[in-house]
Amino acid sequence: MPTKRSLKAKDLEMLKREIHYLEETERITAEQSKDIQDLYEVKPGLSFTKTLLYVGSILIGAGILSFIASNWGEIGKLAKFILILGLYVGSIFAGFKMETQYPKTSKSFYYLGVFVFGAGIFLIGQMFNFGGEFQDAFLWWSLGILPLAWVLKDKWILMLASLFVLIYLSNQLDWFSGTIPYWILLWIGAIYVLNEKIGFSKVTGFITGIQLLAFIGTLLNFFIRGDDEWIYLYGLVYLVLGLALVLVRSNIRNVYISLGHLVHGAAAFLLSFEDVWPNDWIYIPFSLLYVLFLFYLIKRGSLLSIVILCFMIFRFYLDISFAFLPKSFVFIIGGLLLLGFGFYFEKQRKKGGTGHD
Repeated sequence: MPTKRSLKAKDLEMLKREIHYLEETERITAEQSKDIQDLYEVKPGLSFTKTLLYVGSILIGAGILSFIASNWGEIGKLAKFILILGLYVGSIFAGFKMETQYPKTSKSFYYLGVFVFGAGIFLIGQMFNFGGEFQDAFLWWSLGILPLAWVLKDKWILMLASLFVLIYLSNQLDWFSGTIPYWILLWIGAIYVLNEKIGFSKVTGFITGIQLLAFIGTLLNFFIRGDDEWIYLYGLVYLVLGLALVLVRSNIRNVYISLGHLVHGAAAFLLSFEDVWPNDWIYIPFSLLYVLFLFYLIKRGSLLSIVILCFMIFRFYLDISFAFLPKSFVFIIGGLLLLGFGFYFEKQRKKGGTGHD
């Protein structure tokens, strides 16, 4: 039996009304109507009970750890370690024991365990003076909770694990980083595969894409060593990466296509400034060619390309108008441009169909 598609309650209700209309007009039979409706189910949301339990678990964890931190100097090292370990094991054990009868409460204890585990890393690091960058602790936090995300098939824990890896990578973007963390590709790959296995999360997928882009940034930093004369190379590399994601759209998920639009838009914005290029005149033909390419993407039905085009036009408008027009005219004409962009964007969206993202 095929996996049911999850829809929001209001969307599913609208779909049922449309199916009922088709059944009444004899476009489909009653049996076909039932078969179609059986393909869908209501998407589970964050209930009031879940919200209370999850917020409660976070508050309890924060309160306990705050108490420990405020009395940190009065507790012996061994007692500190046992206390943190006991809280973590106790939270996970409580979640395990309550999993069958009280699944929502069980999950709140698991989340409490995740929170205690991360806080314990920071507290133990302080206790034994491990040193190092604080971003390294987020990496260990991610390493510790990813197996739990896999066992529980929990999207939220997996999202946290991916976010912590991204925080770690942010520290590797130092201009003069001495090493390239190639091994992090294995961890990013594990997060990507697990995201596909437990039910794809767009947020986690988006973060995974940014992680790969950040890793490429570390490669560029390693070879360029922060030389300002090569800054245009960053823009060109990310421009190519963004366009690649957009142009191979038939083989990847929509979230990566959207990320591609954001990446090539940001890269093109960087390259639209004359100071970036080794020869300052290059930004003019580049910007013209990029705008023409945006028109091509718009023709293919990309609404995000309309936003990027409007942004690029407005960027050059401000650059030129401030040099030749009084400020009052700059703001008035700029406001009219924004209204025009908004009208055009809304008009394209109302066309609907499969022609637009």
